[in-house]
Amino acid sequence: MKLPYGIADFYHLRTAGYEYVDRTGYVRAVEERGEALLFLRPRRFGKSLWLRTLACYYDLRYAGEHERLFGDLAVGRDPTPLAHRYFVLSLDFSLINPEPPPRGVNRDVSSRVDRIGNEIHDYLNRALKSFVSDYRVHLPEPVTIEADALHTLDGILAVIRQTPYQLYLLVDEYDNFANEVMASDPDTYDDLVHTDGPFKYLFKWVKGVMAGKGLERLFVTGVSPIVMSDVTSGLNMAEDVYLEADLNALCGFTGDELRSLLERIKSRTEDSWTVAEAHEMMRVWYDGYRFAENATAAIYNPTLSLYFLSHLQREGTYPGEMLDNNLAADEGKLEYLGRVASGQESVIDLIRSGQPLGIERLEKRFSLRTMLDRSSQDATFLGSYLYYFGMLTLDGRSKIRELLLSPPNLVVRKLYVDRILQFLLPLGKSRDAAAEAKGPLLTDGVIEPLLDFVETTVFPTFSNRDAQGADELMVKTVFVCLLWNEINYVMLSEPELERGYADLCLLLRPDSRDSILTDLLFEFKRLPLGEIGMTGDEVRKAARAELLELPAVAEALGEADAQLRRYAGALRDRHGEGLRLRAWAVLALGFDRLVAHSLRLELRSP
Repeated sequence: MKLPYGIADFYHLRTAGYEYVDRTGYVRAVEERGEALLFLRPRRFGKSLWLRTLACYYDLRYAGEHERLFGDLAVGRDPTPLAHRYFVLSLDFSLINPEPPPRGVNRDVSSRVDRIGNEIHDYLNRALKSFVSDYRVHLPEPVTIEADALHTLDGILAVIRQTPYQLYLLVDEYDNFANEVMASDPDTYDDLVHTDGPFKYLFKWVKGVMAGKGLERLFVTGVSPIVMSDVTSGLNMAEDVYLEADLNALCGFTGDELRSLLERIKSRTEDSWTVAEAHEMMRVWYDGYRFAENATAAIYNPTLSLYFLSHLQREGTYPGEMLDNNLAADEGKLEYLGRVASGQESVIDLIRSGQPLGIERLEKRFSLRTMLDRSSQDATFLGSYLYYFGMLTLDGRSKIRELLLSPPNLVVRKLYVDRILQFLLPLGKSRDAAAEAKGPLLTDGVIEPLLDFVETTVFPTFSNRDAQGADELMVKTVFVCLLWNEINYVMLSEPELERGYADLCLLLRPDSRDSILTDLLFEFKRLPLGEIGMTGDEVRKAARAELLELPAVAEALGEADAQLRRYAGALRDRHGEGLRLRAWAVLALGFDRLVAHSLRLELRSP
């Protein structure tokens, strides 16, 4: 089976025999929705493939290949009246270079704005030269390519108006280069999108020529509405369709679609994996995106799903690293959020609490000035920003009707964990020491080296403010970050077990069950130093055996043991005899020492 991993060209996909999960049934809905549409999705979510699908369907040049491209698809069986009725101009703004000028060149704002403006015109003219060449037999007279790309576009429209057709403009990644400029140089970004900056002026031109001058339809994709908000009147007639329930699955895969692909791969191999097992792996790592509040089903990230399926088909095993490098760049959005807002605390809290973030609404219009204004950066702003970049997704409503947002899956949680680990352990050598400290716990059930590491390396990074406001959830967050191991484990934070929520559970992946590793279960507690009647200096000097004898410590660990026994029984009931479980109660004494107690559980062989 030819899986189209990394392929966003609909024409090539269809003519070269690749698998295609039909999305053409959405063509009619999109066509009827309006003439100027804005559709947002996170990176690598299939937006480019959708635009290429529209291009092939509406392009007058493909009329003779309609049956070949669409005959067996939904829109081929039920075509719309506008099939192949347009000249199609496709633009990809990710191809515009946002980088600052080379070393030695004037770096003031005006020079960079001018340079990026020239980049925009150069890119447009390259695209227009290709357009004129591609349509040369359909254009009744030649078109002159002028230095100003908008003048060239005016000339193209003048010629198109002499034909029975009009222009359909497709803009992919409209905010790509502008987001890069925003993150690195807010002053330059401001000049690009405000007043009569070159970016805003381009969209004002688009708006103007949609008023009966030959540009009839526009479909724009991007990641967030921030740039569109900043160009404001530049393109205020585009209808936002990205939160509509009937377009929720326009890009991405459903669970049923992936199960069908898994069944077909399995039918051609003798490898030991099962469809149910592989589907569950994909669900916890890649599923969970809801782009509309009333969507009936969650959506899987398509790039990650094809990465997994391609590896599974080629190697007969699951990928060791579940995060494809194509998606790793999304961590930069967390880094940026930490710079421009009170984002560091927000990132930590999302993992620390394990609870959804409640906001009043999703912001559809917010600008760079909002992002830079700390006084306006409330939960609604932060949650909306992370939603648009795929770091949070819709998760229902609270009892007081707040909109709830949660990390969609384990891939996204890993991005949070990696970012928090950089907060806690900024030096690479510290992360190496952390890996060495957790080894004995994973292989031999010896937790003391990890406790020592947290005490000596992590706790000292907590400020007094952290210590005053933190609880056992902060301790849990530290262990989540230090123990994350996607190669061998599926990490579950706050899984519901026996009418309660276990603090942390690490379950072996199916392909790691024949290793020497065990499943791990943790319950975390914290006692302020005042409750044990010792100072921080006294606690740091005491032996762990001595601390374990303290009545308050014994009581707290006993309470944790009781909870662990309930959760361990529930895990056994859920996962069967193959579970090999070690359980730990971990108690923090202030943020000075850690003690732990291992719950005796029978280790059953796989």
